[in-house]
Amino acid sequence: MMLKKFFYVAAIVLLTAGLLSGCGKSGSDQYAAAGKDTLVRGNGAEPPSLDPAIMQDVNSAQIAYDLYEGLTDFNQSNQPVPGIAQSWDISSNGKVYTFHLRPNAKWSNGEPLTAQDFLYSWQRTLDPKTASPYAFVLFPVVNAQEINAGKMPLSSLGAKVIDAHTFQVTLKRPVSYFLQVMTQPATYPVYAPSIKKYGNAFVQPGNSVTDGAYMMAAWVPNGYIDLVKNPYYYDAADVKIDKVKYLPIVDTNSELSQYKSGAIDVTYTVPVDQYKQIAKEYPTELHTVAWTGNYYYDFGLLHAPFKNNLKLRQALSMTVDRDAIATQVLGQEQIPMYTMIPSDIENGAFSALKPYEWQSLPYAEKVSEAQKLFAQAGYSTTHPLNVTISYNTNDIHKKVALAIASMWQQAFGSAIKVELNNQEWSVIIQAKNKGDFQIMRDGWIADFDTADNFTELLMCANPQNTSHYCSPKYDQLINEAESTTNPAERVKLIEQAQTLMLNDYPVIPLLQYTYFRLVKPYVKGYDPTNNHLDHVHSKWFYFDYGK
Repeated sequence: MMLKKFFYVAAIVLLTAGLLSGCGKSGSDQYAAAGKDTLVRGNGAEPPSLDPAIMQDVNSAQIAYDLYEGLTDFNQSNQPVPGIAQSWDISSNGKVYTFHLRPNAKWSNGEPLTAQDFLYSWQRTLDPKTASPYAFVLFPVVNAQEINAGKMPLSSLGAKVIDAHTFQVTLKRPVSYFLQVMTQPATYPVYAPSIKKYGNAFVQPGNSVTDGAYMMAAWVPNGYIDLVKNPYYYDAADVKIDKVKYLPIVDTNSELSQYKSGAIDVTYTVPVDQYKQIAKEYPTELHTVAWTGNYYYDFGLLHAPFKNNLKLRQALSMTVDRDAIATQVLGQEQIPMYTMIPSDIENGAFSALKPYEWQSLPYAEKVSEAQKLFAQAGYSTTHPLNVTISYNTNDIHKKVALAIASMWQQAFGSAIKVELNNQEWSVIIQAKNKGDFQIMRDGWIADFDTADNFTELLMCANPQNTSHYCSPKYDQLINEAESTTNPAERVKLIEQAQTLMLNDYPVIPLLQYTYFRLVKPYVKGYDPTNNHLDHVHSKWFYFDYGK
């Protein structure tokens, strides 16, 4: 089968050749001048929202980490550390958390930040009227899920204000990673007076009041977002860089050019086709890190042709050669995936799971079996399948889509016609939420080091369930897993649930991510080595022009 692999890899190279550009050395230091006060970071895309309750993507969260801070914060190894809460107590049964807020915590307008602000913000996130796609992170709190479903009033939430600087939370069950949950944007405090005055425009410059290390200065859509240091931040003395500029550059070649010219200090990523060359020319500036996340395709289960057609979904999944995509099409140390749970989560607790009986078959045998299923699903040269793969603008997504389209065309010949649909990120987000697609490029980066990040994605009521898959049995197994106090039983239940769900084929797991970015040598304080979630604060950075 090596000949076929070479064919579709060669096809990708030809189809993407126009993306290639030269990568000459720039002598990075020469573009920085002493006294520079602005850190310029690539952001990958325009953030669809900077409302902590509404955002659901890494491009928005990256900026939110600078603007806001929750009860807990995170360090460069993704461990929870004190944030607005300087300390906390946990009850002996693991269900009651009492957070003690910093007495000097303030909003960016100088007003005191209190426990009431957290209660208001959590109720707002859970309010069905807000329609927060990330409200589920608060579901461990007593009555949170019922409130979000419109079955109970906001006042029934298991959280209360003890006094201005004490906030108490009661959980339905012990949650070992709850302190990590508190680092998520959906739990961040938002300034009620601004929301009441400006509505959804409270995130705009002039209206925005935040509690993080930085505050909003300017926002030009699809141009740039400027942040300035928040003088009222409790740790402002340790924030070394006065200004941060985010550039929503979708074209990775353009981002690389701006990095080489000195216009960008830290890129969001690098052009995939130039990765190996960049690694040679910028060995100390290029950082490649295993990302605890998965890259997958969703089947749109709300509409034909994939609704109620299990054999068709299985046939397409079987003919995707994950190994070839990881090693030949991309080649940036990605790991092929057949499950939704990354191999490194919880110290590899689920790495041995093999959900598909066909998983270890030679690729030729997978194709042979898939061809039978494809025919049984009702498709042939006289009745071809017309299918569209939707993805957001990014050269990696394009390469993967082209490769998979080529695999399907080789496997099923003229019985399939594949169209690629490239859209802006904001448009993709809307289509995902509505289930308005046939096949959609998707991905999920862990918010914390637990399999629950990924198992909950396919539950019936989860707003991040893009395929709109719903299996009561799957939900039951996951709920049982989250309720048990026996670690071995939890792993067993999760594996059962994964096997059940994956054999219903709502998704095609593809890869475990890596992320890669260029960082100027004069930019210090940032060490991504153990940052496998890629949660980053600009407050860590500083400039050093010494040799």
